[in-house]
Amino acid sequence: MQGQQHQVEQASQLDEPAAGPLEEHAEQAPPRPAREADGWQILSYMLGGMILYGGIGWLISHWTGIAVLFPIGMIVGVGLSVAMIIFRFTRT
Repeated sequence: MQGQQHQVEQASQLDEPAAGPLEEHAEQAPPRPAREADGWQILSYMLGGMILYGGIGWLISHWTGIAVLFPIGMIVGVGLSVAMIIFRFTRT
């Protein structure tokens, strides 16, 4: 009888997921409330990254004659903008 009870206790312990360190931190920090200006800020980050790094790519491609640097600069700018948006809006 004790063996069956021990098996039932082990099965119930396996059904409950263990809270990891990331889950504990997520429970402690409340989510950041959205503001009206967040959309404009995200849009400005996206456009600014494309314009800045696209412009740098255009300048370098103009000097070197390698035409592919302009679109690469724009893609890099969008990627860095997305990374900055994720970093800025997900930290508390």
